[in-house]
Amino acid sequence: MAAAPFDWIEYYRLANELAAQADEASRRSAISRAYYYIYHLALTRAVDNGFQMIAGEATHKQLWRNYSESPEYGCKQLAVIANRLKEKRERADYNKFYPRIDDEINALINDAKDFAARLVLLPARFPDPDQVRQ
Repeated sequence: MAAAPFDWIEYYRLANELAAQADEASRRSAISRAYYYIYHLALTRAVDNGFQMIAGEATHKQLWRNYSESPEYGCKQLAVIANRLKEKRERADYNKFYPRIDDEINALINDAKDFAARLVLLPARFPDPDQVRQ
């Protein structure tokens, strides 16, 4: 029997659990899981619409460009949220110090929730890679 595909909502649930913990490692991990939740939602939607990765360029950069350079305003809004979460995820994963993590964690988790809600409201044909400037 084939295994069911992974449901990315589990990353969001885990992000919430980790964000509620008092230790910095859990909160850093929460930011990472929240980002990867939206990344995979966005990637699935983009691939369903014909998006293909180009070898030799960072996949995250390509994906978010597909949203940010779309003529659809909703895609641009999603790219803003995504890039903010990506920057915070990189800080959480790579920087020795993360000032204000306790102040930012709830807003970042809410950003992931907002992203998912906006993506659901976006017409299914977006993002359309054929409409993105090359």
